[in-house]
Amino acid sequence: MFKRSVPLLVLAAVSTAFCATDAEELMQKRCAVCHMTSNPTAEKVKHMVAPPMWGVVRHLKREIGSKDEFVAFVSDYIMNPSEGKIRFNREAFERFGLMPSMKGSISEKEAKEIAEYLYSIY
Repeated sequence: MFKRSVPLLVLAAVSTAFCATDAEELMQKRCAVCHMTSNPTAEKVKHMVAPPMWGVVRHLKREIGSKDEFVAFVSDYIMNPSEGKIRFNREAFERFGLMPSMKGSISEKEAKEIAEYLYSIY
């Protein structure tokens, strides 16, 4: 029994690592273009076109709570953003506006993978 379980555990760990790598790559290509993934310098703050990713994720985690709800909200929002779904302060909306939909750029499955990845790293 134990001998059979070890290869399955190794396979599961490797699969998870590949999924995280794919999600990280997707996030870098599709999200980090606008959302900075590290602390911005004073100079970079002047040129930001979207709130920093870590700030968005931390705010949503406090606001939403559970991982499942976070993933559901983020994966829906990035595909179907609307003013009625906004969960950040009005000043941020006035500065950055509504993010464009990612429909056509990523699939719903990829949106969910990105949301899960974001939850896990911030």
